[in-house]
Amino acid sequence: MNNRYTAALAALLLLTASLASCGDTAVQPTETQAETSADTAAVTEAVDNTPEYEPDDLSEELDFAGTTTHIFGWEGAANVEFFVEEEDGDIVNDAIFMRNRTVEERLNLALTYTLIPGANPDRASWVKAVSQSIMAGDGANDIVAGYSMCGATLANNRLLIDLMGLDHINFEKPWWPASLIKEATCGGKLYFCSGDISTNMIYYLYSIYFNKTLAQNYDVENLYDLVREGKWTLDKMIEISSNLYSDLNGDGKKDPDDQFGYTTHSTWSDTFFFASGLRTTEIGSEGLPVLSDEFGGEKTQDLLVRLIDMFNTNEMYLGSDYDIVRNQFLEGRALFMTTEVYYAKNYLRDTQIEYGILPVPKYDEAQENYYTVSSFPYTLYGIPVDAKDPSMSAAILECLASESYRTVSPALFEVALKVKYASDNDVSEMYDIIRESNVFDIGRIFNDSMGSKTYSLFRSALVDGNANWISNYEKNVKGMTKQFEKIVENLIAED
Repeated sequence: MNNRYTAALAALLLLTASLASCGDTAVQPTETQAETSADTAAVTEAVDNTPEYEPDDLSEELDFAGTTTHIFGWEGAANVEFFVEEEDGDIVNDAIFMRNRTVEERLNLALTYTLIPGANPDRASWVKAVSQSIMAGDGANDIVAGYSMCGATLANNRLLIDLMGLDHINFEKPWWPASLIKEATCGGKLYFCSGDISTNMIYYLYSIYFNKTLAQNYDVENLYDLVREGKWTLDKMIEISSNLYSDLNGDGKKDPDDQFGYTTHSTWSDTFFFASGLRTTEIGSEGLPVLSDEFGGEKTQDLLVRLIDMFNTNEMYLGSDYDIVRNQFLEGRALFMTTEVYYAKNYLRDTQIEYGILPVPKYDEAQENYYTVSSFPYTLYGIPVDAKDPSMSAAILECLASESYRTVSPALFEVALKVKYASDNDVSEMYDIIRESNVFDIGRIFNDSMGSKTYSLFRSALVDGNANWISNYEKNVKGMTKQFEKIVENLIAED
């Protein structure tokens, strides 16, 4: 590995030794000593096992003469992604600080960020603000970085530049996920990108948490071995969850205060569709994406029926309140829960819950691989059509992504998630499986331009207990097909 990057990563990882005194939570001295010792061990292991992080191809002679550049981003996620004002002892925050400083030094420019609310409730106003800026044509922003659905909407509205035609970006590099690049490229054109450049791509990966104490009390078989053997399936999860229901409040009915085998929020139930190897789109005979036959097919029908039957039992809880679902697991009242991986850092770090983490179960044992998706709050990056220097913007994207790959992602994934917030050694292996199984679906990405039906149609059927999937799909497929054809038309249109 390049010695410069080895040294930078080692210095970054050594910051974990100060987390106990500089972190978010005050602790007693004895706890501080114990945490510092654990962090030091984590650093030693992480540095010893540092992989060969690939460098980028950016010329060392790139020099943008101190130009002040502008990135228009969004706020409202549960975790930091774009910048921090200063180093604060948090390993991920400090990695982001170091990344931005390195990019500025390598390219001789200044990065400035404008962030406005842009999460799910604010995405329409965020898109409006960015669109008005681009339509003004004054080149105010060099890069726009929005909540995933927002980036797709800008592309559909033809407000972003085709990245494939620009210098400096190499989409064959590992910091650009091949699955996303392949899925989002339409007719040889690509209008947005993401990957290591977005911490939320990791933070919001869907997974299954399990309560190790409940698993032991109920003599549950080794769940990690089930994953390794390819036997961790939806039916196996249902089987294990059976007989764990307990009417804790004694009111004689299933309600949120009871104990369950499995719990999730309705929003997080989307992942079962993709974990089953299903998708909303596929490549058609003309080499362009079309709605997938599987979307409206028998397998989707079967999956929906199994899920409806599952949640109709006492053992399974499908909620509409995020706090209720999260607290069921936090209070030790659920064996399994689907949620994003950042739950370990943001909710479990200061609890006594002994937990493990697993990939989302497969449809059946015949399915070769595990699959998951990131929930929507990851960021899609693009270059607006009025950018003053698209080549410079492209260099910034490549440099941010490659530096993130070598510093931010290792701090977040290899140290924070795999070691600092992990409860056992098997968790590291499970995280690798989860991250490697992340897939993308262009119908899901562009769902705002399709009336949200590429996710809401299946989710609503599950929540409503409407098992007549095929007839329900047939009522909507004509409209969805027309909307999707228009999206494809916009993406492949000549400038």
